[in-house]
Amino acid sequence: MSKKQGVTPGLSPGGKIWLDKVRSLVLGKLVKSGGAGSVYLLPGAPAQVAKLYHPHLDRAANRRKLEAMLELSPELPDQLENGKRYVQIAWPQAAVFDGQGGFAGFVMPLLDMAQTAELEQIMQERQARAAGLPTGLGPKLTLAANLAAVIDALHQQQHYVVDLKPVNLRFYRDSLYIAMLDCDGFSIQGHAERFPAEQFTADYLAPEFQRKGMPAGTEMAQDRFALAVVIFQLLNFGIHPYSGRPGNAQVATDIPGRIRDGCYAYGIKRHKQLAPNATSGHALMPPELRAMFDRAFSPSPKPQRPSAADWALLLRGYAQRSGGKLVVCTVNPEHQHFAGQGCAACARDKVISAAAQASVQAQQMQLQQQSLPQQRSARRTAPGQAPVAIPAANVAGSGGITGKGWAVVVLLIVLFLIGFTAWTSSPDEVKTKASLQAQADQAAGLEVFSWRQRKTAGFQQSDARKAVHSLSQAVSKGDDDAVTRGLQLLYRAGEDKSSRYEGDKVRARLRTTLMEGLGAMPGYAPELAKTYLDQLQADPRDHLAAAAMGRMHLSLNEPQAARQYFEQAVWARPTDGVAWLGIAATALLRGGDEQDAVNMVALAQLTSYRYAVENAMPTEPGEPADNGVAATAQRMDRAAKVLRLAQPGSYQKRWDKALADGALLAAKLKALPPLPDQVGGVQRETMTTVTYGVLDEKQSSGENRLTLSIAADGSLSYAAAERPMEAMLNKVLLDSVKRWTYLPAVKHGQLQDAKVVVLVRYRDGRVSFVPADAADAGEN
Repeated sequence: MSKKQGVTPGLSPGGKIWLDKVRSLVLGKLVKSGGAGSVYLLPGAPAQVAKLYHPHLDRAANRRKLEAMLELSPELPDQLENGKRYVQIAWPQAAVFDGQGGFAGFVMPLLDMAQTAELEQIMQERQARAAGLPTGLGPKLTLAANLAAVIDALHQQQHYVVDLKPVNLRFYRDSLYIAMLDCDGFSIQGHAERFPAEQFTADYLAPEFQRKGMPAGTEMAQDRFALAVVIFQLLNFGIHPYSGRPGNAQVATDIPGRIRDGCYAYGIKRHKQLAPNATSGHALMPPELRAMFDRAFSPSPKPQRPSAADWALLLRGYAQRSGGKLVVCTVNPEHQHFAGQGCAACARDKVISAAAQASVQAQQMQLQQQSLPQQRSARRTAPGQAPVAIPAANVAGSGGITGKGWAVVVLLIVLFLIGFTAWTSSPDEVKTKASLQAQADQAAGLEVFSWRQRKTAGFQQSDARKAVHSLSQAVSKGDDDAVTRGLQLLYRAGEDKSSRYEGDKVRARLRTTLMEGLGAMPGYAPELAKTYLDQLQADPRDHLAAAAMGRMHLSLNEPQAARQYFEQAVWARPTDGVAWLGIAATALLRGGDEQDAVNMVALAQLTSYRYAVENAMPTEPGEPADNGVAATAQRMDRAAKVLRLAQPGSYQKRWDKALADGALLAAKLKALPPLPDQVGGVQRETMTTVTYGVLDEKQSSGENRLTLSIAADGSLSYAAAERPMEAMLNKVLLDSVKRWTYLPAVKHGQLQDAKVVVLVRYRDGRVSFVPADAADAGEN
């Protein structure tokens, strides 16, 4: 292919590309070509494809974006089910270079398109049946929950889809796992740099962006809105939440215009100018689900719009069969509906059937009206023509309906549809009035402010990846306190997690020797790899199996995959220095980052000492005491030599230098002083005065005391006021405490949880905050 066709000269089927400038692959068949680049099969790596950027694009920017994607990969591992592997996301795995060493693109997992379908296809029952897809509510709830979980994993790394819509999303037909494509078109977070998404779709664009476009830094809000739209369509027969029947000519006729004007017709409180679609099933959704949609499509959604994690948590409860929140319809076994609610699919079928029957009757009436003139003309036939026989039922005066009668039938059809909509919505109208009255009563009264942080899912692999990166940066900057704090928090996070193999220390030591004896040597053994993968499937915290897989991928010169396995080993066992050494080796191969490799070697030395203390063996009679340090040092030395053999020859000298420099750096880090003792608190400069709207003049001025619980990692876990205050002031407190910066307590060099009291003073719509100890000192 020529350069004019958008492909780099020499990079075409049969051409050669290079991974990380070391390993070469031959390009296979061209799969597709788009605006950014072309995708090729790789016969030498059948589980991967290569995407090569067009030569006229900015290579430097694309390379920086790719490096950011490799550094901050979302936590979306391949799913194994019934012996099949499902790729959830086609995320880049390694950089690709041309024969001159120039950056050309990347390799990513091959996604089996034949086994997937567009999300758009399952929304409409007719399309779903034609494509052989399920039509019930259960599969759609599962898809919605899976989609929310995938988006949440992206958001945890601060990546955003932006152009999120059904036609851009695919899923596996048999497992209902989501399959994400074209990830390099997302909005990607890099180091002090964001790579924006170039496209969006107006029908899925949040209302605040419909007039002026989407400015930088607002991608999260856009993704939350678009995700809610897609979920609404999935659970409501493909109906867009801003579609419906307008009540007057002032209502916009297009979807973007209705989004802009906030014309959401399916809320608990009905829209005044837009009636819902007659076939909608929103009135038969559970109250908590409808409340989530109301939050997503509220006229002022910025602080209210649910996150992807919120959706995943809610929808998973409905999608799980064991939850009992979804039941099979007793009338039609193909239908499912929410427990305690009517069957929306049956109600929809009735509306469609009635409309179809009325349409047939209307057509028959129209034909009857047209046949009357023909009947009259038939009585006056031309010579040679036989008269046309007219059935008795069509003769005027024998049961036919006039034009006025046909108009009456059409009017009855419209009245029926409006009546059905009113029938499904009227119970909700009563609930809405009661809810609004309750909210008004609550706002008029006083409440005691109390907020507790939502329980997190625990220490995730993505958290370990961030911690590893942050520690390396802190070492490079010479921020000694940040290094000490980071290691303490990492150790703490790993304390409550252990592999099922770690119960008996003697057996654990024996298993370590066995695993590292068989899995440590360079080379890829397919059967052994399957064994390790099975072990990781059964126990993701098996740090020995994860490290063994890392060494195998390192020997294949696949540093990105190797790093992920080594990071999994650190997540499972933060004190295992061997895993940190593996990350150091991948740092050299991924881009020749010697400083990162040196930092990781130093951190490996620090963590290995703690590992030695944790794994001290009991002393046998007549033998010298073994505190674990000598055995751990031997293990680290053996691991360093094996990792040297696993790397290509040109890297071995650089590895030796990284080990030597890392040892010197480790000696400096070991001599770091402990953290200075301090009490927990709030950074004063973040406690700014806030203006708010006073609802109750009697409560316009006063004081209160706010008790804060600060976790060892510096996050706020709980906040509560001593006395009740009006609702508006409580909202100000919530917004403020979420914005402040907190300092954990330190005692004897160890991070600890802390409690802090803050004095709240408010007067005439302004509220200020002062630490209680500072306020007492000033008053004294």
